[in-house]
Amino acid sequence: MTTMADHPAIDVATAKTAVAVQDRPVIPLTAWLADAVVACARGGRGLQVLSPAESRLTLPLRTMLNSTRARWVVEEPGGNGHYDGFSGAPLVWDEAAGYVIATGDDAGLSATFLDAPSAPGSQLLVDLRIQHPAAEDLVLGGAVETLATALTGAGPAGWGTSEPALSPWDPAAATALCRRRAPQATWLVFPGPGGGTRNFVATQRVSRVTSGVKESITAAVGYREGEEPPVDLLQELAREFAERRTLLTMTVQRLPGRSDLTYEPRWLGAPTPVGMAVGNRGVAEIGLPSALTAPVEGRVLGPAGAPSVWYPLGDGTEPDAWARFSALMTHLRPEGARAG
Repeated sequence: MTTMADHPAIDVATAKTAVAVQDRPVIPLTAWLADAVVACARGGRGLQVLSPAESRLTLPLRTMLNSTRARWVVEEPGGNGHYDGFSGAPLVWDEAAGYVIATGDDAGLSATFLDAPSAPGSQLLVDLRIQHPAAEDLVLGGAVETLATALTGAGPAGWGTSEPALSPWDPAAATALCRRRAPQATWLVFPGPGGGTRNFVATQRVSRVTSGVKESITAAVGYREGEEPPVDLLQELAREFAERRTLLTMTVQRLPGRSDLTYEPRWLGAPTPVGMAVGNRGVAEIGLPSALTAPVEGRVLGPAGAPSVWYPLGDGTEPDAWARFSALMTHLRPEGARAG
């Protein structure tokens, strides 16, 4: 093992992986960790974050560590081994690849991972893809502000390229940064609640594409145990983006989780789809008649000349929601379903 003394976030490195040790109650995607992600990508390494079992991740760091070349490594209480914080699979050390999944007699799920979470609740997770025509007067951030306002009652509190995001909410300033970095993509984080009624956080990747500027947004809203997310609002949210003619897709899931939007290395249960919207470009490709004969009843949104479609899938508690979602995707993308 070789120590990477030239990077402040990395403690240990192998030929294929860099390990960042984070011993704190809540681990955010700090500027150092965000830079480590870039450094690892440039060096062809994966990134692994090692923490105690008592630690929790923020949504931005959790999203990053869910990628194919990253891993959340959790130390068992008492130092009795390690496990994957997302799957519960026991891990062992490999001199070349860092922490890898154990095989054989050590392959059962971690008992710590299977412990009950400390604070049950639920979250709405919104994955939104929109696209704008390239224009000099384009200002980004409106979609994140729309999501935050509709789901919490107020816009984002600020923005930044890492956590904590301390710059006051300023769409023009965020847009200026994206312009300076173009044609490279820019990743941003937007914390809440900004005066709203509940916790909110969003990440956004802004990229220049052939036909304009694309925003890929993941937003989460937290609900305490016994609270029901306002799923009836989601169709109206999709309608607003459809009216702007910027909507590509919007997929919403409900998942068990803490209302403060941090994540323990515990099994919480699987997410459940709540609804999906297909924007006017996708509907034009599918054909509106085909889009409206899907196995899930579609609701037309947006201008008559450029319709989008919203497919409601329930309130996030129905056990058959994934089966209906799978049937919907097979109908909308039959070639992709066969290839997969």
